[in-house]
Amino acid sequence: MAGAGIDSFIDLRAIFQQDHRALSLDAMPALLKPAKGRYGLTDYEKMFCPDLTAGPDIFDLRGIDRERGCLVVVRPDQYVAHVLPLDAYDALGGYF
Repeated sequence: MAGAGIDSFIDLRAIFQQDHRALSLDAMPALLKPAKGRYGLTDYEKMFCPDLTAGPDIFDLRGIDRERGCLVVVRPDQYVAHVLPLDAYDALGGYF
């Protein structure tokens, strides 16, 4: 798809464990802050952090191992199609 945005086929998002003040935007990979649209504006809405002051965060609520993390495949209709460890490359490839 010539001319399509980097996230036009797979829309990558990341949820970090740290508070947003503990992360450096400069250290984030380009996939999480792509230049988009006519003016090449940076899309910062691909990175999320838990609200650590409002009770349990998503890692605790969903039982996600904080050391290993996870990868979640969500279809366009918002159906959670697969939940995998971050290093399950073959299983992810097999799914697609």
